[in-house]
Amino acid sequence: MYRTGDYVYPADLPRRVLCRVATADSAVTPAGEFQILTLEPLEGPWQSRLGGRLVRFDEAVLPAPADDRRASEPGR
Repeated sequence: MYRTGDYVYPADLPRRVLCRVATADSAVTPAGEFQILTLEPLEGPWQSRLGGRLVRFDEAVLPAPADDRRASEPGR
């Protein structure tokens, strides 16, 4: 389960775009549990498009390694 503040990469983009999870909404259906994630891109052209947000299901993102997260912090 992803939480607000986690760092992820959308798996469907042609290149890796580091994003922070802005919101994580959970739901349950007869098929199982899932999340709808609102993502804030931290780099690239996505920052200026679509209001700066992307929306993905939890199965469509990959967790960012700790090294990638540290590199995105201010002052690095």
